[in-house]
Amino acid sequence: MPKYTRFFVAAALGLILQFLLIGTAYGRIHVVGAGESLSVIADVYGVTVGQLVDLNGIANPDVIFPGQELDVPGEGGPSSEYVVQDGDTLSGVAAKFGLSTSELQAANDISDADYIYPGQVLSVPVATAAEAPSGLSLADRPSDPELEALFDEFAAFHGLDPGLVKALAWVESGWQQHVVSYTGAVGIMQLMPGTTAWLEDEVFGYDLHEIDSAYDNIKLGTAYLRILMEATGWNEKVAVGSYYQGHGNTVNGILYNDTVDYIAAVFAVRDAYWP
Repeated sequence: MPKYTRFFVAAALGLILQFLLIGTAYGRIHVVGAGESLSVIADVYGVTVGQLVDLNGIANPDVIFPGQELDVPGEGGPSSEYVVQDGDTLSGVAAKFGLSTSELQAANDISDADYIYPGQVLSVPVATAAEAPSGLSLADRPSDPELEALFDEFAAFHGLDPGLVKALAWVESGWQQHVVSYTGAVGIMQLMPGTTAWLEDEVFGYDLHEIDSAYDNIKLGTAYLRILMEATGWNEKVAVGSYYQGHGNTVNGILYNDTVDYIAAVFAVRDAYWP
């Protein structure tokens, strides 16, 4: 199966982005929160996606996962700097870095919190490593009772771990039925047309509506995952890798770097939300 496009969609699911800065030899560490993408993180810190990819040796910029620590270029030590842009407010800048307005005001000896100007350089307090949380930095887990009922139903039917099914679907699409990847994969389970056609012809014996129906999309995706589980001796990680890069490559011992990242993402999400 060709590579999929993954979507971590915070806005659509009402998740709150979480940012944590830690002083390091590179400057800062960002702990990835649920729903974040590299482009969002890059925008917050004023760096490029390419810089984050190069600095962290990321094989596939589409695959990051909650709790992952990313080195961020920038000033190290107890503080960093931010250059005020047109339209910025002190409260808005503070929110970008997970600070209160009073903390940022005090760090810069600003008497009037309503007055900052474009080009002004603000000192941004940075948390120390000792202040880092011991566990993952996560927002509330995804919640959609209707979809979760479908995941549970089909996972039980196929003897799958429902948490694994939910995590795989979350990494694939953010539980969005309307998304279509650049390769043509569709829906919540991001099914390729060829895979769907094979399942309809060889497994179900009738047509399903994977584009319009979340029910049929999950029905097809979980059936395919069950087939891969059986083909890999119920090895969850190998089956998940096969779902991403294709079973032929996986059984032949080929595991691409982005596949390794993808597997890590799926299991990090499952362990965080549905252990």
